[in-house]
Amino acid sequence: MLRLTTAFSLLVAAASVTASPLPDFPFINVTGQATLEVAPDKAQIRFVLRQTGATAEQATRAVYRQGESLLKFLQAQGLTEKALDAAQINKEALYKDYQDRTITGYEASQPITLTLTNLEQYVTVMDYLFTQPQIFSIHSSFDHSKREEFELTLSEKAGADARARANRLAAAQGVKLSSVFAITENAGFGNLAGDFGFGGGQVSYGRMEKMSADSGMAGALLAPKQITLQKSVNVIYKLNP
Repeated sequence: MLRLTTAFSLLVAAASVTASPLPDFPFINVTGQATLEVAPDKAQIRFVLRQTGATAEQATRAVYRQGESLLKFLQAQGLTEKALDAAQINKEALYKDYQDRTITGYEASQPITLTLTNLEQYVTVMDYLFTQPQIFSIHSSFDHSKREEFELTLSEKAGADARARANRLAAAQGVKLSSVFAITENAGFGNLAGDFGFGGGQVSYGRMEKMSADSGMAGALLAPKQITLQKSVNVIYKLNP
């Protein structure tokens, strides 16, 4: 009986140690941040070609024709197929209603991603997409072609910011920093067992402005004058008394 009780106590103690997410030594946890404002030089436009027909063939062929028209328009703007990334065509049956599952037709759709490296084309392209009756779910985002270079710099600055914050906090408590125990993009202790390393770059938009005063859509189509690239890093430092 005594042997069983001892074994049970050891199991409970082991489980308690395993469940603790915190290091078993003195430490300080800080989050360093860095931001950089840049003018965007590229845009991605995502949209869906969608057609319906009495038969699956009619709906599918209609999407093919619409794709051909889109290519002709883009070529007229100096864009090639390299600017397009098209997913496979999807096909769905259309039913009379939820109770009556009689097929009344078919819908074919194809998601498209268009990358613009010249933002002067943005208004003309968006004007075309918005005025086409069978193009839906149009969304655009802006970025910079040198984002990876910027994010490397931001990672270094975020790391330096984390160390400066940690030094200030440690000095206020009369202790000194030792070595780095962990680095992660996540901000919570519950994620310390996950992947470590810099990451999680984000983009936010600054003030919006008209793209072109000559376009009839200029009042409605806006693009950010600048974007803010953001980087944060969560660091745990060991402490020396």
